Amino acid sequence: MGRLIFLMQAVSPDQQYLILNAARKHFGNGGDKRIKYTLPPLVFAAFRLAFQYKSKQEEDDKWSKKCNKIFQFCLQTVSALAKGEKRAELSLRLFLQGALAADRIAFDNCESVAYEFMSQAFSLYEEEISDSKAQLAAITLIVGTFEQMSCFGEENHEPLRSQCAVTASKLLKKPDQCRGVAISSHLFWSGRTKENPDAPCRDGKRVVECLKKSLRIAHQCMDSTVQVQLFVEILNRYLYYYEKDCEQVTVTVLKQLIDKIREDMPNIESNEETEQINKHFQTTLVHIRHRQEIGRAV
Repeated sequence: MGRLIFLMQAVSPDQQYLILNAARKHFGNGGDKRIKYTLPPLVFAAFRLAFQYKSKQEEDDKWSKKCNKIFQFCLQTVSALAKGEKRAELSLRLFLQGALAADRIAFDNCESVAYEFMSQAFSLYEEEISDSKAQLAAITLIVGTFEQMSCFGEENHEPLRSQCAVTASKLLKKPDQCRGVAISSHLFWSGRTKENPDAPCRDGKRVVECLKKSLRIAHQCMDSTVQVQLFVEILNRYLYYYEKDCEQVTVTVLKQLIDKIREDMPNIESNEETEQINKHFQTTLVHIRHRQEIGRAV
């Protein structure tokens, strides 16, 4: 039944919208067990319809209002899907997809619509997702989606990127906190606002704050193997920003972290996992030496 949605093709976008509305009513009566298969394709068909309206914007002066109506339809549909058990992760992905689609289509009210989709994703994350692995995966998805968007003005962009960092720091397990905060640092470097869609934030100060916090959390981990693994991952984050010419990331900081890893590496128990960590570290050092050879060096 889910595949049937994509066989429903009307002559005009307006007729297609009526078809999707009729399908939504019928699928809504299908029961809790069926809608997890039928509603997601319906939402994606609606997103596709919104892109069709955008492609015809020169022919239809009401295209923006029609897009707004489609996203209201999508928001209501995903919200209905989210009410069932064990559908939080699927619904969160659909909310994020909706925010990204609104950003790409860039109709008149896209910022407000995208903000609503993002806020619904955050609410769903906080209320419904409790498994630690699922939480880290969710915050990674949220950060990755938000990083690609440029429809938000600074007034909305700043609280959203800060909320991502705060949410990541509240993950249950310390290793997850560490990784989540480090991932959030990218929003302060490559995030873009409506005022400057082609100019990333490049807020080196906030980036370093995230990385330092990530390091502090790593130091709090009791498992020495996990701690070293996190240090290597953080080192790679620092290297990324160093190579991107972040002035706040200095050679001194990189050397201190490398020395710390070299000091701790011999003290961890030898097994297959530690071999992988050491291999990751050695590969990182090879990369540094390569960068030295071409003059971008540590």
